[in-house]
Amino acid sequence: MKTPSILFCIVLSLPLSAVACPTGMVFNGNGCSPPYEYTGWDMLRDRRVAIDAIGADRPRSNGRVRSKEELAHLERLRLKIQQEKEIKLEKLAKGEWGVESTSTPEGNLCAATFAKQSTSNEGVIGGMVTIMGFQQPKPDAWLMFHGTGLPKPRDVEKLKITLQQDDEPAQTVQVFNYRYGTSREIGVVAFAVPGLAAALEGMRDKQSFKLSIDGKTAMTIQWADAAPVIKKLRQCAK
Repeated sequence: MKTPSILFCIVLSLPLSAVACPTGMVFNGNGCSPPYEYTGWDMLRDRRVAIDAIGADRPRSNGRVRSKEELAHLERLRLKIQQEKEIKLEKLAKGEWGVESTSTPEGNLCAATFAKQSTSNEGVIGGMVTIMGFQQPKPDAWLMFHGTGLPKPRDVEKLKITLQQDDEPAQTVQVFNYRYGTSREIGVVAFAVPGLAAALEGMRDKQSFKLSIDGKTAMTIQWADAAPVIKKLRQCAK
């Protein structure tokens, strides 16, 4: 019997009548987030820094004349920053996982994040997908996509979006949409799912996602090597 996809769980659980944020999330002034501090957002900031830093690693001059020794030092510093940035960009282009567990008064908040981004003449390709939820029996869990091609409304809005996973039939569902923090470049769509265990049943070692709005592709991302991540999340969700 084929394992139900994450999308199947979403369609059954999405609260269409909800107004502000997905069930279990709170409005933090910019967008939606779990009711507890989650350090996984730092991963997104780190990945965006690698993209945003392009062209920003040149030491700035304050107008004074520098010695040859100072100029040589600045050049070594520039090359070091450039090398570090290229390493980050290379890892990000291949895709990388991050798994975290945060202790809260309501149990562990478990999350896995996959980030894969690259730049081209068309801009930034890819983005980030996060599977997050509490350990049993608390039912709150979410599937979130971050991408530059997603809408970035100032306030949380409900949006109809078409999600296709692998070669399964695409389905159009209503999701929560907002921009990431104060960023004007990153949009977020959040799906509510009926518990982390249910979401894990739909996760596969290799999986692709395509998000479309009004027939136009807004984001595509494909993860791989998810088996050890699924194992860690199962342990966290118990």
